[in-house]
Amino acid sequence: MLFALLLTLVLPAHAKKPTEPPPPPVPAAPTLDPSYEADIRKLLEVTGSVALAQQAMDQMMVQMKTLVPNAPEEFWIEFRASANPSDLVDTIVPIYAKYFTHEDILAMLAFYNTPTGKKLIANQPAVLQESMAAGSAWGQRVARDVMMRLEAQKAGSSEGATTRE
Repeated sequence: MLFALLLTLVLPAHAKKPTEPPPPPVPAAPTLDPSYEADIRKLLEVTGSVALAQQAMDQMMVQMKTLVPNAPEEFWIEFRASANPSDLVDTIVPIYAKYFTHEDILAMLAFYNTPTGKKLIANQPAVLQESMAAGSAWGQRVARDVMMRLEAQKAGSSEGATTRE
């Protein structure tokens, strides 16, 4: 998710000419009940979601540097310095409100205050990191297997053409 966000932010920003007009303003999100919003913010804090997002962004920035090699180092320094976690929270709160009722948020908060919920929070970064590594290895294995099958089919097709001649 953050990788896509970085792509949409970095590539157009890097390619823009100074004479382009600014984009139209984003419409304001509907106002939430203050206690509902506070509970969503508490959930994001309790679960460590913002810290995980920040960590993922740091990892993605390393990859982005290879995809956008022409961006000067100052850009990356400024980008990282400008990435304010509270802005991210402000952006995420309405998304949670869109998909979860206040009762859902309260139930999640209750769960994350249980021993199992706390264990999930504590282990989530390691599970995420290992899952990403496993997913990457799996994707490479699938790609290698598909390439081998395609090469075998291609070799079989060219042998058949030679035999028919």
